[in-house]
Order: sequence, then C-alpha cells, then structure tokens
Amino acid sequence: MLVGALTTAMFAGAWNVAQSQNEPTPAYPQADKHRPSTLADRVVLTWEGDPSNSQSVTWRTDATVKTAQAQLALSGEGPSFKTGASTVLATRNLTQTTNLGYDSVYHTVRFTGLAAKTKYLYRLGDGTNWSEWYEFQTASAAAEPFSFVYYGDAQNDIQEHWSRVVRQAFKEAPDTKLFLHAGDLIDSSTSDSQWGEWFNAGEWVNGMVPSFATTGNHEYSGSAVAPQWNTNFAWPQNGPQGTGPVYDALKGTAFYTDFQGVRFISMNSNTAAVASNLRTQFLDVQTAWLEDLLKNNPNKWSVVTFHHPMFSNEPARNNPEQRNRWLPILEKYGVDLVLQGHDHSYGRGNVIQGTTTEGGNGTMYVVSVSGPKMYGADDSNWVENGAQVKRILTNTQLYQVISVEGDRMTYKAKTATGRLHDQFTIDKPTGKGKIVTDDLANVKPQSVGATVPGTLSLELGAAPTLGAFTPGVAKDYEAGVGATITSTAGDATLSIVDPATTAPGKLVNGTFALAQPLQAAVSGAFAPVGGAPLALHSYSGPVSKDPQTIRFKQSIGGAEPLRTGAYAKSLTLSLSTTAP
Repeated sequence: MLVGALTTAMFAGAWNVAQSQNEPTPAYPQADKHRPSTLADRVVLTWEGDPSNSQSVTWRTDATVKTAQAQLALSGEGPSFKTGASTVLATRNLTQTTNLGYDSVYHTVRFTGLAAKTKYLYRLGDGTNWSEWYEFQTASAAAEPFSFVYYGDAQNDIQEHWSRVVRQAFKEAPDTKLFLHAGDLIDSSTSDSQWGEWFNAGEWVNGMVPSFATTGNHEYSGSAVAPQWNTNFAWPQNGPQGTGPVYDALKGTAFYTDFQGVRFISMNSNTAAVASNLRTQFLDVQTAWLEDLLKNNPNKWSVVTFHHPMFSNEPARNNPEQRNRWLPILEKYGVDLVLQGHDHSYGRGNVIQGTTTEGGNGTMYVVSVSGPKMYGADDSNWVENGAQVKRILTNTQLYQVISVEGDRMTYKAKTATGRLHDQFTIDKPTGKGKIVTDDLANVKPQSVGATVPGTLSLELGAAPTLGAFTPGVAKDYEAGVGATITSTAGDATLSIVDPATTAPGKLVNGTFALAQPLQAAVSGAFAPVGGAPLALHSYSGPVSKDPQTIRFKQSIGGAEPLRTGAYAKSLTLSLSTTAP
C-alpha cells in the first residue's frame, strides 16, 4: 500500500510538492541539421548501365558549387594511386527546392569504360573542396558468386531505429555487392529531413555499395513520383519504351540490371497513384515488359522487386489487379525471388501447386520490414489466393542476406540483433529443374516477453485550501486536489482516513473543532471523512496515469462559533489492493 499525506487548511501552503525547474533543451533546427554546403554529402552509388564497365554516383551540395566533378583512380595499397587519377565532370546537376527553405543541387557522374571485376577509388568536389576517397568494385562480366542485402520499408524514425539495422546488415555481409530496397525508403516524399536521415543511416556505405530500389507509395507526391526519387538517385532508363503519360510515369521507376548471373527487375506497383483511366495500361505495359525480360533472360537467376505484395500479410489489403496480371508471368518463367514491402511485417511463402518440393519451378514471395512501423499479420490473403505462408512474423525489424553461388541461392532473414529468423535454399542443378528447400535447423524459436513489477502509485498535486471561513454565514466551502493513479494490480481502491484520535474527521484549530466533519468525494457523492477509511474510487483492473480530482467540502453553520486562526487536519490517502 502506498500512502500519500494531505493537509487541508484555511490557508494554502501547508503541503509542498517538489517540481522540476529544468527547462527542456530546445530541439536543434532541422534546417541547420540538414542544410547542404560546398562539401559533397548524400553520396550514393547506382547503375545506369552495365555494372561490369560503368558506375554512377550522385551527391549533393549547395548552389555555390559551379563545377561539380569527380576524380577516379585505380585502387592502390598506398597513397600514390592519386597520381593516376582522372577528372570527370558531372553530367547532371539538378536543383531541388526543399521544404526546409533552402535549395540543394544534386550532381551525377557516370564513370564509363571501366574494367570488369576491378576496384576503383573516387572522390567528389569542385576542384578545391574534396570528399574523402570512396572505393567500389565493378561487377564481373560473367556469373560469379556474390551476396546482396534486401530491406523492406525503412520509412519512419529512420535515424532512431533504422540505422542500427543497416549497421547490423553490413556487419553480417561486409562484402555485399548491392542493397535492394523494396520501397518506402521514407515516410514523406518531400521531407528533406527524412531523406537526410536515410542518407545518414547508410553514410559512407552508400558510397561503396550500389543501391537498387523500387518505389513505394510514400515515394509519391499526389499522382506522381516525387522529384526527389529521380533527383537523389540516377536510375537505369531501360524500362518500358513508349510515349504518353504511362511511359513518363515509368521512367526511373521500372528498370532492370544484370549482375553476375542474376537479372534484377524493379517494377512500379503504385497503381493507386495513377489516374483511374490509365491504370489498366499502367499494369499491362509493365506485364508485357516483364514477360519480355524474363523470356529473354540470359542469366541463370531472376529477382523481381515491387512494393505492394502479391499476397498481403495485412488481411485488409489486397492487390488483385496486379496479381491477376503479374503472378502468371512470374510463375511461368520460374522467377526465383519476389521481394516486397508495404505490409510492415514479415511473410514468406509460395503458390501451393507443389512449388517447394523437389522438381518444382515456382517462385518464392517475401514481404519484409526493416523500419520500426509495425502492423499485424496473418495468412488469410495468401490462402484465399492459392498460396501458403512458410514463415510469418510481426513486430520485428529485419534484413535479408541473399547469396548466389553457381547452382545455389541461399536466403537468410535476420532480425535487427542478428538472430536468424528464416532460411531456405534454391538449387538449380543443370537439367534438373529447381529445388527449393527450407533450412530451418538453425532457426531457433525466440520467445519475447517482459515482466511488470507490482506498482501502486499515487501522485498528488499541491495541497488544497478551503479559503477563509466567514463567521455568522451558513455556507459550504469546497476545494480539490489533483491525483494521478497507476496500478498494476487486479483491483485497487483509493481511500481516505483521518488517523487523529482527537475529533476524527473534523478540522481543528488548537482545542477548537468544527461542528461538522469534512466531506470528500471523487466520482460519487460527498461522504464524511472519519477515523475509518472512506473509499473514494475503485478500479477493477490495471490503470496507468489515470487523472482524478479529489474533492473536499466543509459545511459551516450560520450560528457556529469560529476561533481566529487556521483550521487544519492531516489526512491519509491510500491506494490499496486485494489482488496484487
């Protein structure tokens, strides 16, 4: 039982409650935190051409930089590599007006004519002010083993929560060759502070490992992809070719890259953002393009990414138009992985028609989340559409490391702490089709729980005062005190008692006591305070920070004699339970 003492008196000040005098530190201005300068920042690698002989890099400065450029050299073991550096001028300089009141300029350099499977160093600047040297390695022109990291939505609280996932993933796979993002990199497409947090989370790693991403609904601003998407990054321009608003919408949002034996395809699933009269064409154009890419794929492996899931973990969501068009193509050509986001949970499964047994040629569909925004999940949408879930998980941030080596692709999903959650392999022995095998022997169940200490907490405000009693006037005097109640018990009762042996329940002034007892109440009617506990308020379960007002009333009769001075009484307020 926790007890708090309360004194009611004619005059205030009988009870002191300490309050913090510390004022909170003002928030650091977002504009100051993210404002550009003459120095290169937000550095990111992407591919516009063949990864074995080219590399694109985009970075940001302020508008004072007039001749953005890069220097490129073969990597070396000592500082003399600089002597062989060549200078390449930026071919794209795009100004972006931000919501924080400043302009940024994004520059892009495309290094071409590079040697395959070769390490290079580059730095960015204006001829005087330079960044550090970053290293990248071109792809092999042939199929060779490599790994890549797949992230679901980062989206919210990026600096606070997503950055640790990036660090853990890079720790797990320091030789990763690309980062695949399944959309919703940020929450608000035009928020420069959120883009700043996204780039800061990756920091120098983004300048060493290329990104390959698909657009989510949060990369959109109204009915069009936000300018930041094609300004902050230099994406391939090899998507569906044609003229008109649909083809314009797909520029930089539908594209593909071939990398060391894998064809990576990014598709735009944001049909809800497209004008209703264009949605059918928007999907059909991509369907034909997808089939052509898969039918003429020279690589052993194929990975397709889009944001909205083919089978949703969130039961209230469904994407039938997309599924009716794309699912038959994905299954027909035996795409190996479809990597998705949007549902803020984890789900992995396949179409039920025997696709995970030996000899199957089906596709594995994955939905994942890397940021802190979480939804619930179940398999109802999967089952209703002829698919099964092999693994499902909620309220967990994840990253996925996928390795490709010869006839085998190995998939591992890990939590933000590095714990293995899911694992499977896809084998393609020559002439024997595809074999998908769950490999869960090392996936250990992880129970997550917490304990709650028994707590009965009663916080009281400043002592109340009934004011000044007026002799010869019949009157009721009232006052109140705020109370904040927290209880983890099965029940709890707030009560009040006067522990004094002299005139219990009555205010006293020396040897003089008032004729009528003090009355108290919370939610019900006033009742007299006395030497036995008076229940004021009850709870039938746990409660947290529940605000209540304890009211007091003192009745004075018109003929009641009053003595000069202060009438007061120390009372005991208690929060008790019978079911701790």
